[in-house]
Amino acid sequence: MHLSKNNTLPIGYKIKAFREANHLTQEHLAELMKCSFKTIGNIENDRVVPDLRQIINLCDILNVSMDELFSGVLAHKNISPQDEQQKKLLAEEEAIKTDAAFSKNTRKKIETIYMKIRNMSEKEIALIEDVVEAVIKNR
Repeated sequence: MHLSKNNTLPIGYKIKAFREANHLTQEHLAELMKCSFKTIGNIENDRVVPDLRQIINLCDILNVSMDELFSGVLAHKNISPQDEQQKKLLAEEEAIKTDAAFSKNTRKKIETIYMKIRNMSEKEIALIEDVVEAVIKNR
């Protein structure tokens, strides 16, 4: 799953980068997430999109905000570009920061929502997931 059609890094790529920056193996992350390491592999290879509960857990375990995970930019204190292709993608994505879809106001709203969701029950989170799916479906 790509965040947009303009060469932004896929969410799985970013999760892998954050995992590696935290010196975690897929197996160790899976243990912390209470899932199989195959699930982590599928998420990192964008074969599976993590659900809301998994996203919250990933953010907590990897010490990243939802904004860092979903902003379309891979910029984090523990991540450094490894190759020219990644550097190019990072440079292209830097322009996204000024894009209306990723405005500072939008990022603050997402962060506020994230903080509220962290304290919700499984049932409440399931309801939020249903609402988000309905909104996406009816765009």
